[in-house]
Amino acid sequence: MAMASYATTLLPPQLHYWNSILPDTTMPKALSQLVQPGKSGGPSQVFFFLEKDMHPGNGKKYRLAKNSTRATFLSRKTAESIPFSSSKMPQILHQYSLKPGSVEAIRINETIQECEGQGIKGEKKQCATSLESMIDYAAFKLGRNIEAVSTEVEKAAADVQNFTISPGMKNLSAAYKNKVIVCHKLNYPYAVFYCHAFQSIRAYMVPLRGSDGITVKAVAICHTDI
Repeated sequence: MAMASYATTLLPPQLHYWNSILPDTTMPKALSQLVQPGKSGGPSQVFFFLEKDMHPGNGKKYRLAKNSTRATFLSRKTAESIPFSSSKMPQILHQYSLKPGSVEAIRINETIQECEGQGIKGEKKQCATSLESMIDYAAFKLGRNIEAVSTEVEKAAADVQNFTISPGMKNLSAAYKNKVIVCHKLNYPYAVFYCHAFQSIRAYMVPLRGSDGITVKAVAICHTDI
């Protein structure tokens, strides 16, 4: 979990809001970097695996580089002033000077469709278009005494290398009695997260060590509904 301190007078409004709603929760670097302009977020790669393979000593080749995306959070006021609906696609494309049918336009439409689509059975979901809306959703579902975690890469890693699971894996679902919300960053001009909660997932914090010595604290999510 990221341990970061900020001078109160220099905090952006979104971080003030985090501290007011979740005063005892440290914000992970992956989120705080999406508030600070010009900084990169956490790793963007997603890998698939079997839960039975998650044990110390097991390894696999990955590329865990830091995410260079510039899609940062907008303030809630700004985000709410911009259309975010499939029925408003012409206005959205005009907002970003994009042509219908372009790669960027297709990605925007796919993200909105994912947010508007019906969730799977037992899933409770919401797309957060601002950090404030993410905070409100998490606090509403879990309360204000929560732990926020994200995958963290110690430093820039080699292109592709073998990562081995180190001792110390933590079952977050068991620790918090399955009260877990998972938020995935979506492909959009600004930071939008798909947040969902349901009983059929298990979440872990998994320590990894690369063949070049780099260490990673990785969040692993297992879907047990399929």
